[in-house]
Amino acid sequence: MGFWERLKAALGREADEARDIYADATRRAEADLDRRERELAETPQEKLERMARELETAPDPLDEVRARLDRMRAGDEPEDPTRADPAG
Repeated sequence: MGFWERLKAALGREADEARDIYADATRRAEADLDRRERELAETPQEKLERMARELETAPDPLDEVRARLDRMRAGDEPEDPTRADPAG
């Protein structure tokens, strides 16, 4: 296989990957737009119900903080992860 054939094959693979990335980004953007359009078309009651469902399923932001404090108290995690030297 000559140089040009290898180059052509490599460029073909890159083009395929670029098409896949574009298709995935387009699909995600269209899904997000559809979701936003549905939200705009909701009645106030539907919006309240959706927001209540989202709040029920959303993780409590303090749970992560509590877990990290528990790990720090147990000695499993340094108090300041940005410090490499414990003596500071």
